Amino acid sequence: MSQRLIAGEITPAQFLGLSQDQLYALATRGYDLMVRGHAQSAIDILKGLTAAAPYDSVFHCHLAAAYVQAERFQEGLEEYNRALQLNLANVDALGGRSELLLREGKVAEALTDIQKALQLDPEAKHETTQRARTALLLLQSMAEATEADTAKKP
Repeated sequence: MSQRLIAGEITPAQFLGLSQDQLYALATRGYDLMVRGHAQSAIDILKGLTAAAPYDSVFHCHLAAAYVQAERFQEGLEEYNRALQLNLANVDALGGRSELLLREGKVAEALTDIQKALQLDPEAKHETTQRARTALLLLQSMAEATEADTAKKP
């Protein structure tokens, strides 16, 4: 078993005999800590999960959100990118990354993520998609106001 781990044939979680249910119970604990404002404790748990199960997009996405809560934006962006490398359809990662891209002034890239998130979750069932929709409306409103100001100037 250890040779398979070293060869990269199994994950550390598989080596340790951790089930998906056990991993997701830990993820829920980390997420709950983050929601309650304990970002560093959440980061500790979620970093362990991403090490144990490095191919799980959800764990990377939750870790990204915890980094953002801790105002560690670059690390958050890296984890959202990793989550999306593992699952291009991770709506929460798309929404979260779009917010960080907007913070950096990368509007075109953020719009791409927002549009993809809205395509994947057109009813905005995810909170991140709801925020993405709000961001899109704000950007549209800002663009319209800018156009109106430009049209008024001689």
